[in-house]
Amino acid sequence: MKIISVVLALFLSACASNPLTNSNPFQHTELLLDAEQSIETLVNLEGHRIPQELLSHAKAFVVFPDLVKAALIAGARVGKGIVVVRSPKTGKWSPPAFIKSRQASYGFQAGIQKAEIVLVVITNKGLRELFKTQFDLGAGPELAIGPLGKKIDVNFQKILYKKDIYAYSTIKGLFAGVSLKGTVISSDKTANHRYYQQKVSNRNLLLGHKGVKIPESAKAFLQRLNKLAPPASLQNQ
Repeated sequence: MKIISVVLALFLSACASNPLTNSNPFQHTELLLDAEQSIETLVNLEGHRIPQELLSHAKAFVVFPDLVKAALIAGARVGKGIVVVRSPKTGKWSPPAFIKSRQASYGFQAGIQKAEIVLVVITNKGLRELFKTQFDLGAGPELAIGPLGKKIDVNFQKILYKKDIYAYSTIKGLFAGVSLKGTVISSDKTANHRYYQQKVSNRNLLLGHKGVKIPESAKAFLQRLNKLAPPASLQNQ
């Protein structure tokens, strides 16, 4: 059933849009599917999963499903991803806004390293950063490797707001700590334009601006995300 819904979402997205020149009609839909898979992996990864309490209190998700670090002597980790924000009124997630990242790195490094990154934003301070055109993860909000496990056994409230953003990552399906120091995240205006077929800012998307026409693939993505990470008020229903 899930495979059918994914295929249908891809088909409807391609039919409903009129791609701009040089754009791939499936490129951004694939990124949404990959982002969903990254969240699902870290929600279900045995022994290293994101605690349900953290998911239910999250104010936003920042997801890079394929962050690549390629270097010989000097290089950079680059990636494309999405950000979604939870509505404080309805508890549902905003339309996805597209973002890109770059992290300069120096010193001897060999090979190409791919990683999935999911950032769980917990505080209003962390949330405000997402509405900027560009922000540095190493400056401003406090970032930490997130707590693990199906449930948090210690005093949850003490952990919950200790940091602004909790980071989770995997490399080839295994949990791994990936340094995000010096990572600059910025809005991907070109991706937003091509996917939504109109000029729209990350701010308008994250605030759920009514003038934005949401593609069918984004609606399908949000429907599944609302099931993966419902608000705390719906956990026991």
